[in-house]
Amino acid sequence: MRERLLTIILVTLACALPAAADATIKVINFTANWCPVCRMLDPRLHDAVERFEDRGAILVNLDQTRLSRRNETANDALMERLHQLTASHNVAYLWDWYGGHAGIAVIVAADNGEPLTCITSALSTNQIADLLQESVVLATRVRAGARRPKGTNCPPPRKAGTMDALIP
Repeated sequence: MRERLLTIILVTLACALPAAADATIKVINFTANWCPVCRMLDPRLHDAVERFEDRGAILVNLDQTRLSRRNETANDALMERLHQLTASHNVAYLWDWYGGHAGIAVIVAADNGEPLTCITSALSTNQIADLLQESVVLATRVRAGARRPKGTNCPPPRKAGTMDALIP
C-alpha cells in the first residue's frame, strides 16, 4: 500500500511539472581552453543561458580543448565523439560546418535542430539573453522552417578538419 501511494504521488508530481521543463532551444557552444575568444564568451553565455533554463534553454558544450596538431589519432577519436554528441542533439550539420573552430555558439530549435541565430564574444550577457528570449519565442510560437524572419547572423559554414590556423 505504501509503495502504491508513493507511486501515485510521484506520477502526480511528474504530471504537474511545467511544459517549460522540456527543451525549447539548445545553445551549441564550440569552445576550447586554448581559445582566447572563448574565455570572454563562455562566462557570458553560461550566465545568459542560466536565466532561461526554466524556459527550456539547454547549453551543450563541444569542448575541443584536446584537439592538437601533434596527435591525429587522438584528434580523430575526439572529433568523432563530438560529432556523435552533435548528432544526439539533432545538429550534426553544425559539426560539419564549424567543427574544429571555437569561439562561436549557435542557438537551435530543440525540436528539429533548426538554426535560429549565432552568438559571438562581441555580445554582452544582456544581448545574449535578448537573443535567447527571441529564440525561445521563435521556437515555441513559429512553425518550423519559418523561424528566421531576418535570417541568422551565423558565419558561413566551414569545412570540418580545416583547423590548422585555429588549433595551437
